Amino acid sequence: MSAFNVTAVVLIAVIAVMGIIVYAVLAASWRVLHDDGRLRLAEMLRRHGVAPEQACDVAGYQAAIAVRRCMMCAQKSACDEWRRTGAKHGMETFCPNARFVAHMSRR
Repeated sequence: MSAFNVTAVVLIAVIAVMGIIVYAVLAASWRVLHDDGRLRLAEMLRRHGVAPEQACDVAGYQAAIAVRRCMMCAQKSACDEWRRTGAKHGMETFCPNARFVAHMSRR
C-alpha cells in the first residue's frame, strides 16, 4: 500500500470518528434542550421505597452518574408510559438506571 493510500485511510478514519463525536454531542444537546425538566429517577427510587436523598447520601458518585444517565436518556417517553401504569417492575427493559434502582432498593 502506498503512502498516499495510508494517508487517505487515516484521514477518512479521523473524519469518521469526528463525525461520530459531533453526532453524539448534538444528540445529547437536543435531548437536554427539549427536556421537560423532570428527573424521573427520583420517582423511580421512591416507587421502590428509596428516598432520593438517601440514594445521594449512600451512593454518592454512583447517584450522580445515575442522575446524568436519567437527564440524557433517550427513553423518556417509555419511562413516562411505565410511570403512568403505577407498576413497580418492568423498567428493566428500557431504563439505563434499572440496576442502580434495584441496588438501592436492596439496601
